[in-house]
Amino acid sequence: MTSPEVSVAPAGVVSMESALRVIRSLFAWAGFIAVYLFLYTPLVTIGIFAFNDSTVQAPPWSGFTLQWFGAIGQNGLLFSALTFGLSVSLLVVAVASVVGTYFAVVVNSATGAAPRVLLAAVIIPAIVPGMVLGLSLAITFRLVGVPPGLWSIVIGHLAFTVPVVTLVVLTRLRRLDPSLTQASMDLGANGWRTFWHVTFPQLRTAILAAALLTLTLSFDEVVITFFLAGTQQTLPLFIWSQTRFGFTPEINAIVTIIGAVSIVLIVIATRVIEREVDPFAGTGRKRRSRRGR
Repeated sequence: MTSPEVSVAPAGVVSMESALRVIRSLFAWAGFIAVYLFLYTPLVTIGIFAFNDSTVQAPPWSGFTLQWFGAIGQNGLLFSALTFGLSVSLLVVAVASVVGTYFAVVVNSATGAAPRVLLAAVIIPAIVPGMVLGLSLAITFRLVGVPPGLWSIVIGHLAFTVPVVTLVVLTRLRRLDPSLTQASMDLGANGWRTFWHVTFPQLRTAILAAALLTLTLSFDEVVITFFLAGTQQTLPLFIWSQTRFGFTPEINAIVTIIGAVSIVLIVIATRVIEREVDPFAGTGRKRRSRRGR
């Protein structure tokens, strides 16, 4: 019985394929690095000049200092804009998380053509251009006597953040096992207890993700806020108004702080989501239990 012949590629062909793989890998890494340099170089530059002991926002480096971070509290307009913007964003996150989750549950439980109609009614404000939405809200508030300020901004931000929360939570709701809800109802639990003890624990990660996204969108909003703000400015409006006179070291410092806090929040949220998916993530307990089987 003869053994089957094994074809061997010529050495030149193998070396050419290896060279092509190396070249493709180098181009992939070069593109990856170029994209991240494009995205993060401006942020790093702002962070560097936040510690520069000079009011001139250009090289050369004049020395290390922390005075610009201390100057934030001394700049009354900047600090007031920061606290006001945070107040608006936190109120928007609280209300949008509750209302958006409620809308998601209503849309998910509807039957027939109702889900499509309800969902369209919810998401329309999110796809309307910000200038149109802000101007229409400003005109409406003036007609009904709502003064520009905190609550007009909150309502304006809710118009585009509630749809975001609704879509994120609804996506998670549609992936849940309906038999768990049905089993809870069969055991005598009412709708509220079923939602609180069965559905809500499975929605926590989605609500957290939606809340973080809402916080970012609300805190960064400029166009709608411009039409609805009164004499008090949010931080993005203040920074935008200051760009006409050039960036100051205090603005670099506050942007650096916001960036650092955002990174910390994202890391915390990621850890929470990992623990929600795998309670033993990062502890090694799951790995040891598998070995012990």
